[in-house]
Amino acid sequence: MGDEIRNAIEGGTYHGPVLQGREIQYHHHHHAAARTRAPRQLASEPDVFVDRHPVFAELERAAAGRAARSTPLIVALTGLGGMGKTATALRWLHRLRRQFPGGQLQADMSPHGHLRPLDPHSVLQGFVQELGTRADERPAGQAALEAHYRSLTAHAPLLVLLDDVVTVGQVRPLLPAHPGSVVVVTSRMPLTALKGRYPSMLGLTLGSLDREASAELFRAVAGEDAVPGAAALESVLAACGGYPLAVRIAAARAGELHGLGEDPAELARELGDHRTRLEALEVDDLSVPQVLGAVHLSLADGPAALYRALGAHPTPEFSRDLVKWLAGNDTDARTLVRERVLETAGEGRVRMHRLVHDHARSVADGRAPVDRILEWYLRRAAAVERLVSDRWRYGPVFTGPGEEAGGPGFADAAEALDAFEPDRANAVAAARMAHDLGRYATAWQLAEALRGFFFRRKYHPDWIEVCELGLKAAGACGDDLAVARMHYELAFAHADRGDAADAGTAGHHYREALRLASAAGHARTESSALEGLGLLALREGAPEDAAEHFRRAARALDGLDHPRGRALLTFHLGRAHAAGHRHQEAAELLLRARRMFAELPGRPDRFNEAKSLWHHARARLRADRPDEALPSLDEAVTLIAACGAPKEQADILLDRGDLLAAEGKRPEAEADWRQALTLYEQAASASAERARERLS
Repeated sequence: MGDEIRNAIEGGTYHGPVLQGREIQYHHHHHAAARTRAPRQLASEPDVFVDRHPVFAELERAAAGRAARSTPLIVALTGLGGMGKTATALRWLHRLRRQFPGGQLQADMSPHGHLRPLDPHSVLQGFVQELGTRADERPAGQAALEAHYRSLTAHAPLLVLLDDVVTVGQVRPLLPAHPGSVVVVTSRMPLTALKGRYPSMLGLTLGSLDREASAELFRAVAGEDAVPGAAALESVLAACGGYPLAVRIAAARAGELHGLGEDPAELARELGDHRTRLEALEVDDLSVPQVLGAVHLSLADGPAALYRALGAHPTPEFSRDLVKWLAGNDTDARTLVRERVLETAGEGRVRMHRLVHDHARSVADGRAPVDRILEWYLRRAAAVERLVSDRWRYGPVFTGPGEEAGGPGFADAAEALDAFEPDRANAVAAARMAHDLGRYATAWQLAEALRGFFFRRKYHPDWIEVCELGLKAAGACGDDLAVARMHYELAFAHADRGDAADAGTAGHHYREALRLASAAGHARTESSALEGLGLLALREGAPEDAAEHFRRAARALDGLDHPRGRALLTFHLGRAHAAGHRHQEAAELLLRARRMFAELPGRPDRFNEAKSLWHHARARLRADRPDEALPSLDEAVTLIAACGAPKEQADILLDRGDLLAAEGKRPEAEADWRQALTLYEQAASASAERARERLS
């Protein structure tokens, strides 16, 4: 027929319907969108992956709503380096990839570290090329290139993984145009500004693995034959603290040890010592110290100095007030939280992961942070002590003004005790650190300052340990009066615990305190030691001996302005007379003591007012005068409630309940006993059994 049929389409790959027919010609003039191809840039998903089930549940819920979206779904996975953000992203994106005909793009946004984040323009050039645009066809300007990228990504949904993002500015130019697309961003920081710009962004933070997931990961990497025994495995997992990178490295090392015919349990010994822990978590280019070192080096000067200072702290958890005290501001602390170096640990508390704290300790510099940390605990304990009691105390920390370190003062004793409670273990650790590092004056002053807290809260093992450290430290200082005070404080702690063996130990230390105080001519400590010996005699059933000790203690105060000491000795003498069946004298002395405590200069001593009334009630019960006992118990219950002394409050409630029960008021009695039981349990007191017996 002579007709030439030319049926050709030139110039690239086409999406959508294509027309073919006689003498139809289509000349493509390099319209870039028509030549788009679907890249396959996603790295392989991890061969071993555990846990993160709650994270995947959130991701799946977000992905299920893609069809209704008008903009791409943005997911930000944040967390400390080595926490598994990239592995989690790849695991999820590989599940989704078949649903995204536009393909997958991936870029490392800080390949040279956080101090040198990648320019998004260079990433954009690579993405455009992967999508099918040759370099000689690529628009030159930034705005034109971004517009071209949007054209290339408008036709089909695709996945984009932007790994290790440092700034929000790295993300915006790389967002695809198709509303069904998904963009996953990983970063150490929370990317708050990105959430502000794209409110529908899903932000998820990856934390440590739990024990079961850590064990599963360890077994999968090490191989079952290389898993050490149960005790060694627990030690290894505890040292790793659920940090995925650390668990992988530890497991790889266990496998290596097993392959060499060595015992993988050796790893537990290396990881159990903070001096060798970090070194043990380094294998070729897999290195916990390297990852954490990069975090430290990426910090600005202020946050970096704070990071190193926190490394000097004896434990990895502390008060936010301490962090502000060390930094001199709250901005640096907020930076460390944003960088995931610190994480919240309850109201007003923050913590470092154990391995992060190990690294911070390894780069800590000099004496200054240690001294600042010890000063904070000493001043804070002294602030609590001042509110708990007006007793006389020895030490420079008590001679200056009474401001609390690092923040506003406490309103009252109960608030002070509650506020100090979370720092109890840290205060004990600070006393150990002060002693071990030769800060002896701080160590024995801590023992003096912590007395009121321990006396009210009854943490006897901690109390005795701190006093023993204080006694050694005072001896190292060569301060005889400090040594006498530490003997006295140690005796008081043993006497307050009241175990069978404690009386003898307390007596020894009271006598040493008396000997040293007499030699030093320090009447207050001499009187206090005699008071303690009197209390031991009273407990041992020798009320006349006790009374004589109390009289000697009162004579030691002759010529001294010490109204509180005289009030205490009046109280104790009243108790001694009650024990000796001198009921009327006991009642008069105990009520007199109550008035003396109420009239102390400066402020009344409500705690000892309550105790005086309580013992007055007991004395009246011994005299068979219950009608005079109940009003004193009622008033004692009211006074003690605001003192932050759960053990003593429970004792008074228990006695009032007994009296109410004897009067036939069983419901009121049971209410007192139930409250007493709760308070005994709060104080971890063995007396809780007495309350249970009454209630049963």
